[in-house]
Amino acid sequence: MKQYWKLVIISLVAVLSIAVFYLQPVFVKDQYPEFTFKTTTGDSAELSDLTLYASYSPTQFMIDGGIISYSGEALTLTNKETHYESQQPYFEKLSANSSDPQLQSLQKEYKQFMRGKDLDPINFFEDDTFLAYVAIDDSNLHTSAKKTVFDIQILNKNSKEVSTYTIDAPIKGTEDYILLQKVQVVDSALKVVTRNGFSTDRKEEFHIYHLDLGNKKVLKDEILSFKPEEPSSVQYEISLLNRTSIGQVENELIFQVAYGEPIDEKKAEENLEYYPEILKNEFFIYNIKTNTTKKIPVPEEFSENDTTATVDSNTLYLSRLTEHTINIYTTTIADFDKSNTYSVELPTASENYPEWLQIKDAKLYLMTPAKDSQTKKELMVYDLNSSNVLYEGVIEKAAGNKDQPTDGLYIYDGIIN
Repeated sequence: MKQYWKLVIISLVAVLSIAVFYLQPVFVKDQYPEFTFKTTTGDSAELSDLTLYASYSPTQFMIDGGIISYSGEALTLTNKETHYESQQPYFEKLSANSSDPQLQSLQKEYKQFMRGKDLDPINFFEDDTFLAYVAIDDSNLHTSAKKTVFDIQILNKNSKEVSTYTIDAPIKGTEDYILLQKVQVVDSALKVVTRNGFSTDRKEEFHIYHLDLGNKKVLKDEILSFKPEEPSSVQYEISLLNRTSIGQVENELIFQVAYGEPIDEKKAEENLEYYPEILKNEFFIYNIKTNTTKKIPVPEEFSENDTTATVDSNTLYLSRLTEHTINIYTTTIADFDKSNTYSVELPTASENYPEWLQIKDAKLYLMTPAKDSQTKKELMVYDLNSSNVLYEGVIEKAAGNKDQPTDGLYIYDGIIN
């Protein structure tokens, strides 16, 4: 009889555990608010390809310096739905579906090939014939083996054949990390761009590995040099701006070099959040086919430390906030003489800073916090070519979801598909 009751209890626990997994999305949906896009002027069709990544916190708090910080539930927002990550059904979580529209399309069309892979756009390259995937296995980087390998799979779309390669990466042995930045196919040759950091030096290196898949080896390990004009004592950080376009052949890589003041070792020891002040920015273009580097000339005011940079369709966009205006400088990669400047006023009902900004197809997508609510955002879509506002509206809680004095919404990224 005792054994019978033990079996009953075990069965009940198992059933309840499974029920929690299935019912958790229902609880989350009731616990957190829905958000809606409300149009003020313009055409809401401008938002049809927009996906926003955000964090909602029922409670916000103050940290040193009076800065508001959020921690809470991750969610995605479109003009059709609010989707919390924890609202995702249990078996969908197991399938590891991406929220990136480019990757969603690949998962739908090439389901078997995409299974079990890192779902980050930087791992993939696609053209009409091939879909290539590259991952870095650095599990032995810090062992006595001092080894890092490129794990590569290439799908031939026509034959459906998948070719697999494992190629050793040439390393110095003092690398602290090797981070994948971009995968490209140029003239039928696979190129892998990485950012390498070293335990013996604070500075980083960008490498381009030219791979010979037939012989399973690295033909060439090219270290990019930008010939900084600043003194060697000044710290600098390099960023690749055009990283995430899966289905686009890009012969040019665009880099931002941010120069900072020399590191104050005493401040660094006393304050874990200390970071050297950025003094200025410079921008460079590297041509993969010709292996040449050129500095991109920009006006002095757009080399300041508060400059935000983005690349779209072979155009570099630099933006700065002055008072209540976003100033934008554009220059084409092919011809630096083809440049323009624009000025866009922030919405009058918003705070005096952008929370998120992106440019796609010469359209500026601008998100600013509203003054009257910590969960309300002002959203504008501005056509740089015509200087017209295509859309203006707000993101706010849907009807029936009241604002709380302690809750907050933070938009930290977005994709225009």
